[in-house]
Amino acid sequence: MSTIDKSKRSTSYHPGELAAQDKAGTRGAAAELAVGKRNSLNFSANHNAFLAAQAFAIISSVDLKSGCVWVTPLFGKEGDITAASEDKIAISANCIPENDILNFIDSDTPLSLLAIDLTRRIRHRINGFSLVSNQNTEPKLHLKVKEYSPNCPKYINRREIVYNANNTNPINRNAKREESTILTKADQEFIQSIDTLWIGSYAPDVGADCNHRGGKPGFIRVTSPSTIEWPEYRGNGMFFTSGNLELYDKAGVTLVNFETGSMIQMTGRAVVDWEHDGRYEGASRAITFHIEQLIRTENVTNHRWKRLDYSPYNPAIKGIEYLNNEDEYPVNATLVKIVKETEAVKTFRFVVSRRIAFLPGQYATFEFKNIPGGSVSEVRTWTLSETPNSVSGDNTLDITVKRVSKGLVTNWLHDHAELGLEVKLNGIQGDMTAIQLDKKTQAPVVPKHLLLLSAGIGITPNLAMVRGIGAFLLEDQTNITMIHVERYEKDLINQQELLRRSSNYPSFNYTNIISSKQGRLSKEQLQTLVPNAKFQQVYICGPTLFMSEMTDYLVSIGVPAANIFTESFEF
Repeated sequence: MSTIDKSKRSTSYHPGELAAQDKAGTRGAAAELAVGKRNSLNFSANHNAFLAAQAFAIISSVDLKSGCVWVTPLFGKEGDITAASEDKIAISANCIPENDILNFIDSDTPLSLLAIDLTRRIRHRINGFSLVSNQNTEPKLHLKVKEYSPNCPKYINRREIVYNANNTNPINRNAKREESTILTKADQEFIQSIDTLWIGSYAPDVGADCNHRGGKPGFIRVTSPSTIEWPEYRGNGMFFTSGNLELYDKAGVTLVNFETGSMIQMTGRAVVDWEHDGRYEGASRAITFHIEQLIRTENVTNHRWKRLDYSPYNPAIKGIEYLNNEDEYPVNATLVKIVKETEAVKTFRFVVSRRIAFLPGQYATFEFKNIPGGSVSEVRTWTLSETPNSVSGDNTLDITVKRVSKGLVTNWLHDHAELGLEVKLNGIQGDMTAIQLDKKTQAPVVPKHLLLLSAGIGITPNLAMVRGIGAFLLEDQTNITMIHVERYEKDLINQQELLRRSSNYPSFNYTNIISSKQGRLSKEQLQTLVPNAKFQQVYICGPTLFMSEMTDYLVSIGVPAANIFTESFEF
C-alpha cells in the first residue's frame, strides 16, 4: 500500500492553524484546500485588475512595539490599490484614515490585506510585510506579498457602494475621533446593529491576517462594556484566524456602519471557545474579544453603501440550539446554492440552523409543501453527495439530483427551485458508508481494501465517501478502487475532481466506463480491475438490475457476499 505523508500535505499551515484544525477535525479538508494558496498574486487570473477595481478594502497591521493588532478600513477610489508586480502591492495613503496605521508602520511590519467585492461576494486574502515609501508627493504603503489565498464568500452580505455626488474626498479628514477603553451605550447599540465584522490576528514569526465575519444584525453580542463575542459559523476549515489565536491572543476588530460612514476600531485579546454550547445559532465555536482600547470615528468616510441582500447562509439569530439531537427533526433547511453538473443533473446545497452529525454516503429525507400537481406534502430521499467538514457534523447539506421522466419533485427542483427555498429536513440515516467511528475513540476508520462501484446518479454516495476519506485524512488507511459506469460521456459528473484525486493519491484508482462505447461492465473486466477480491469491502449503488448483476459477478470472482453493500432508499 502506498503511504501518504500527512506532514507534506500540511506544510502550508503553521502549527497554530494545524492545532485549530485538529480541534475542529478539519485537517483533511484544509489540506485539500491548501492547493489554492500561493506565495504571490496571479496576474493571469486578473488579480491585479481585481485589486485596482476596489474602492474599499481592509488591512490589518501589528504595532511591533506594543504588540497591538489593528484593523483599518481603506476608503478610496478605484486605482488606490495597485499591484506593481505579482509580489508587490501599492496602497495610496489617500485611502487610509487619519492618525492610523502609517503612524507606527515601518518596513517589515506584518500586514494583511483583505480585498473584497461586496457586490459580487468575492474576497482575496493577501498576507506579507510592509515596505514604506515616501517618494514623490504621494506617500504609499507597499505590501510585499508572502501568501495569497482566495477566501470563502459564504457570509458576505451583498452591498453596493454609493459614491458622494459631489465627488468629495472619500475620507473625511475632519471626522470626530474619540478614544476609550469601554463601550458606551451608544457603542453597544451600534454593535448590535452591525452585520459585518473585520478581525485581524497575528502569529509571531509567521505574520498578520485579516478576515471577515458576517451574519444577521445581532450576531455580535455585547456581554459587558469591555467584552463582545460572536459565533464562528461553519467555514472552510482552514482556521487562519483561530490558528493565529492558538499562538498569540492579541487581535483587532473593526466595525463599519455602512449607512452612516462611522466606525469603531478595537484592539485587545481574543479567545476561541472550542467547547461552545451552541447557544448562538448552533455554532460549535465562538470567539470572545476583550477590549483594551477602542477608537470611535464618526462619519470617517463619505462613501455609503446600499445593502442588496443578506447572505443566504446567515443563520437566524436565535437562543439555545441543541446539537446532534435525533429528536429535533424536522429541521428547516434553506436552499443557498445551485450548481448545474450536466444537462440532467444539478447539485442543490441547503443549510440548516444547527450542526448535524452524519457520515459520508448517508441519505437525507426532505419534505416539500404544495408542489404543483402533487399532494400538500411530498417526501423525497436523496444521498448527501458532500462530506461533512468534520466528524462532528455540518450545517451544510448537498444533494445531487438527476432529472427523471415524470419525476414530480426532481423536475420541479430543476425547473423552479430558487435560492431561499425553505423545506423540512426530516432526518439523516443509512448504512451506505464505508467510514465508521471507532466505538472507543470516536475516530473515523475505513476498511483496508475498498471497492466503490456505481452507475448513473448512483455515484453520489461513493463520491461522498471518497471526499470523506480525503477530508478525514484516511488515505493511508485504505486502498480504493472506484469504478463508475455511465451511458454517455457527457453525463459524467465531477470527473476532474476524481481524476485529480486519482493522480494525487497512489492508493486511489479510478476507472470510468462509457457503456454506449465500451459495452456493459462484465465479470471479466471486474476480475481485471479489482485486486485482492477476497479482502474487498464493496459498496454498490445504481439501478436495481446493475446492483444485482454486479453482486453476482463479484461473488463469482471471490468477494465474500457478506462484504457487499447496496443502497436501498427506505426511510
